[in-house]
Amino acid sequence: MELKACAKVNLHLAVGAKRPDGFHPISSVVQTCSLADDIEINLSEGPFSVNVTGLEGICLKGESTLEKAARIWHERTGFEGMLDIRVKKNIPVQAGLGGGSSDAAVLIMYLNSLRPGSLDLTELAAISFAVGSDVPFFTFGRKAAVVQGRGETVTPIEPRTDLEGFIIVKENEKMSTAQAYAMLDSRAEIPVLQSSVELENIYRSPVADWTFRNDFELINTRPDVDVLEGERLFLTGSGSCWVLLSKREKLTLKAGLKAVKVSF
Repeated sequence: MELKACAKVNLHLAVGAKRPDGFHPISSVVQTCSLADDIEINLSEGPFSVNVTGLEGICLKGESTLEKAARIWHERTGFEGMLDIRVKKNIPVQAGLGGGSSDAAVLIMYLNSLRPGSLDLTELAAISFAVGSDVPFFTFGRKAAVVQGRGETVTPIEPRTDLEGFIIVKENEKMSTAQAYAMLDSRAEIPVLQSSVELENIYRSPVADWTFRNDFELINTRPDVDVLEGERLFLTGSGSCWVLLSKREKLTLKAGLKAVKVSF
């Protein structure tokens, strides 16, 4: 089975105060884009096992989101079978694009399709959330949503199809999510998180009127990119990739930056 695992961008990402459990609530507008990893899954009969190739140099053996998702699925559903998964990694890692979460969600949805009685979205969301905070959004299989809580509350919205632009990759620069959240804790003031209704209304308005923000821009260096009238440059996730909404066909960047043309 050959599948695509699409990247996501955060058009808006506000982060609340750290909770007693050590986590931070968020309020975000998320949309997938055309940039995607290629996942090949081969399943054979036998006792449960999972083998992932293609991620060497990215994470240690046994620590990928794919392996974690497979193990949790086995534990919670009793799934048996030998999984051989090959990944062609096109989505930059530690870049705020959710590549690892998307990979895991694709596997979960594939495994669910094999069940005589498929799990409903509530059960799938619980398994997805056990893998990682970004996984439930991808598991819902929608192109756009308002995401709240720690990522477990996903409100699908009708995606806009008039958006296009570039993912701007800072070469040799990555941002650890844990480190990024820790740095935000030093903020002097923490804004109130907006509701899903408020955020969807902004999303429906012209891009030029958006009042979206990403709190992680406080701790990420803005790339040296010429932004033309009518364009919008914003950070996605906790960094380090940025998104330029633009109708341009090509983008010339300075050394250390790379652009990937995407559609939404």
